Parts: sequence; C-alpha cells; structure tokens
Amino acid sequence: MDLMKLLSLLQGAQDGSEYLDYAIQRVLFRMTKPVPLYTRSLDAALALIPEGWTLHRLGQLSNCRGGSGGWVADIYRPSDAVIPFPCEGTAQSAALALCIAGVRTRIGLVAQEGEAVQRSAV
Repeated sequence: MDLMKLLSLLQGAQDGSEYLDYAIQRVLFRMTKPVPLYTRSLDAALALIPEGWTLHRLGQLSNCRGGSGGWVADIYRPSDAVIPFPCEGTAQSAALALCIAGVRTRIGLVAQEGEAVQRSAV
C-alpha cells in the first residue's frame, strides 16, 4: 500500500478502526509495535503531523441545522507564506480529520521532493 491508497482509505472511513491504525503504521512507520490508535485518538493522530509543521485549526463543521457535519483539521508550516499543496482533512471524527491532513501533507512533501530532484537533474 502506498500513501495515495492510504489517503483513499482514510477519506472513505466513517469511523476510526484497528485496520486503519495498522494501515497507517505499515505505510508510515514500518510496523513497529505497539500500534497507536491513530484514527481513534487525538494524541496519536497528532504524531502524524510532519516535523516542522503545526496544527492550525481543528474544528467541528456545522450542518446548518444545529448539528454537526464532521470535523476539519488544517496544519501548516510556519516558515511558509504559501503552501503549494493541500494540507487539510475533513472527516466524521477529529482524529480521522487529523490523520487525513497528516497523510495529505506527507503526499505533498514527497511530490515536492520529487520535483526538486527532477530540477536538479536537468
């Protein structure tokens, strides 16, 4: 499984699960044990934020009828004026939203590193 497949799994999830926690651990951290409850715990989900990045906003979305429409998480790198890739996540739980934001940011960082390598090769 790669980062894009992991992102797709997370975005399709309604709730956190042991399966998703193991998938995150396998893709990002090469199956060290114990496996944290990334998709079910805010503390564990915060560990997915890349180094040098910080949580900007974690808030509940309104469904405009007095209820909740899920959660949104935004992370950012304070040294950047503009971030050239998506780094937010929206999900039914706060922990899942943070997981999605962390994985999307990692995908953007990998793509950015790939572009830098291509430019230096030319």
